[in-house]
Amino acid sequence: RRLEAIVAELERGGMDLEATLERFEEGSKLLERCQAELKEAEGRLENLRLPEAEAMIEEAKKE
Repeated sequence: RRLEAIVAELERGGMDLEATLERFEEGSKLLERCQAELKEAEGRLENLRLPEAEAMIEEAKKE
């Protein structure tokens, strides 16, 4: 939500250059953190799906 608020502030404009740069830096850091968390979650999902997929392949081989 903070990232959304920062984007809205930047889109509205009206801030001085220093405030704009501060918000941009904060937003960039938040974006990096969000992307890292998303990548970690995707990896965890892949690990959960892999055993299931392997079991399905083995079952298909038996048929």
